[in-house]
Amino acid sequence: MIVASGANPVTDPFLIDRMTSIAEHKGCDSIICINKWDLVQEQELFETYTKAGFMTLGVSAVTGMGVDTLSSAIAGKISAFTGNSGVGKSSILNALEPGFHLQVGEVSERLGRGRHTTRHVELYRLKNGAIVADTPGFSSFDVELTEQKAKEELQYGFREFKPYIGQCRYVGCSHTKERDCAVLEAVSEGKISKSRHESYLRLFEQAKERKPWN
Repeated sequence: MIVASGANPVTDPFLIDRMTSIAEHKGCDSIICINKWDLVQEQELFETYTKAGFMTLGVSAVTGMGVDTLSSAIAGKISAFTGNSGVGKSSILNALEPGFHLQVGEVSERLGRGRHTTRHVELYRLKNGAIVADTPGFSSFDVELTEQKAKEELQYGFREFKPYIGQCRYVGCSHTKERDCAVLEAVSEGKISKSRHESYLRLFEQAKERKPWN
């Protein structure tokens, strides 16, 4: 469960794409939960990840909007709630199970990010049979330290690329700038989100710079 927000602190889509890429490589499904929908209805994020094939929910931990749908989506499953600090992971858990009374933090207006209230992973069992891990919020720096894949493997971390892999003119196409690249054509035709492809390019450049012994 990747919790994001269109309100302060606004989630950088690259962080979402980094986490979904890791999840894809690990064979884990991802649900994108956009919290604070009562403050900002982040349609662009919603449409981007819906089009990419992810279950995407607009949720408000304050009003309860979307909480029942979220509860049904994770019922009987093991889930980890992850996301940048301040997006409301603990608040959503409180909305799912009001008896938890988990501590929630405020968002720093000066820094535009949340203060950590969850400092280690906590496991919770919900009445719907779900087991949920509430994890500490991360920053862009934290995500840089997560497991990284070789550049040739990155394409498999973007599920919407899969129909086009092997359809390019050149064997071993990197989907970055080649002629007659099926992925690039899909981006130009709007079948693949431009922002998702931009995240792929950033990850590809990072992978190129990584030394083989790192």
